[in-house]
Amino acid sequence: MAPGSEPPPAVQGQRTHPASAFVRVWIWIAAGVVAFGRDVVEGGGDRSLLSILWIGLALVGAAALLGVVFGYLSWSFTRYFIDGREIRLESGVLTRKSRRAPYERIQSVDIAEPFAARIFRLCELRIELAGGDDSRLSLQYLRHADADRLRHLLLQRAYESGSHAVAAPAAATGEPGAPVPSPHLDLSPPILVVRPVRLVVATVVSTEFLAPAAFMLVLVVVGMVFPGVVIVGVLPFLFWIGQVIMSRVIAQWDFTLRRGATGLHVTRGLLSRVSQTIPYDRVQAVVVHQAALWRPLRLQRADVTVAGASRETDSASSSTDTLVPVARPDEIRMVLGELFADVDPAVVPRARAPRRSWLFAPVGWRFRSAGCDAHAFVADRGWVMHRTDVVPHAKTQSVAITQGPWQRRRGLANLAVHTPDGPVEAQALSLASSDVRGLAEAQLAHARAAREVRGEA
Repeated sequence: MAPGSEPPPAVQGQRTHPASAFVRVWIWIAAGVVAFGRDVVEGGGDRSLLSILWIGLALVGAAALLGVVFGYLSWSFTRYFIDGREIRLESGVLTRKSRRAPYERIQSVDIAEPFAARIFRLCELRIELAGGDDSRLSLQYLRHADADRLRHLLLQRAYESGSHAVAAPAAATGEPGAPVPSPHLDLSPPILVVRPVRLVVATVVSTEFLAPAAFMLVLVVVGMVFPGVVIVGVLPFLFWIGQVIMSRVIAQWDFTLRRGATGLHVTRGLLSRVSQTIPYDRVQAVVVHQAALWRPLRLQRADVTVAGASRETDSASSSTDTLVPVARPDEIRMVLGELFADVDPAVVPRARAPRRSWLFAPVGWRFRSAGCDAHAFVADRGWVMHRTDVVPHAKTQSVAITQGPWQRRRGLANLAVHTPDGPVEAQALSLASSDVRGLAEAQLAHARAAREVRGEA
């Protein structure tokens, strides 16, 4: 290096965007509003309206000022470093914290736009690493152009380091220094788009929405006799309904699914926009849900178990488990075909629960079945909320047979096909013992053969 020259930015560390200091100020303002409300409740009756307003402005202003100060300190003490082996994030004012992400452990690099960050036209870069919980490294917050370039660089480094979870990103075209095309805005045609109208209809006819709505209606009727009951009792149910709307409608708004080089690319969200990739290689199993009220509308929902996925949730993403929030059965099967070749739950032959199993599920026994073919294991159960768990043979970790004393007397048993932690729980409940033993043997043989083929590939 020539005398007097500065080291490259990647070595000396880089800061996120300065406006990051203001993104989280709303949390402090909310705390100020809560403190003001408590003050009004405890002693507001002894003060004039003008003094109450001045106290409220003072509390909220002081909270906002503290938020800016602490936000600036946090931003000024946060830097990220990129070298030939890893990306490192160092943060902390009083206690320093350093997180390292070797390129070979990178599973995916996604971009999220929380609502507060969108106000400042910023976004968050999320780096998912192999390792399960607490495996996410986030850069908060960057300009979109910087996030795109950094995402492209990390994917390129991960590919060069031998990570099997990512493919080589498309190279930038044009002159040196030209902007890198936005990788998170995949321009390939969408394979599935869930319209907001369908989201709203599916949410309104769901049990999660109708149950609190029914309780609220009862409270309103009771409130005609006891007015105080309505005010106290309605608030929890309003909060319940709000959570359902946020997770099922707002978070999944304009859900779009595209086919990518390494996985299915998802964009969704109304207030907070999320752009993420579901890697093909890390998908372990899928569960398809269908509520009783959805059956006349022919609607289903699909969740997915992803190996090593972080279980973190936030305002921008209700969960990393959602594969399709709501769709028709043929659309669900199409998406399954994108993840697992030749897997179609509709054509898998099943062994059904015998009539003598009614003692363990007086109504639900009619909806219990399980089976396998050359490609996957499938298990059905539930009548209020019917679910179909699908596990490709190559993803099977183990198989277990359980049998309680009453089941032994009636010639019944349970079969569980184990996968990594997630929403999928592939269980065949209270099937005939002979069917369970046959399924277990067939599943073990299929899983062994699938792993051998995968190993050869």
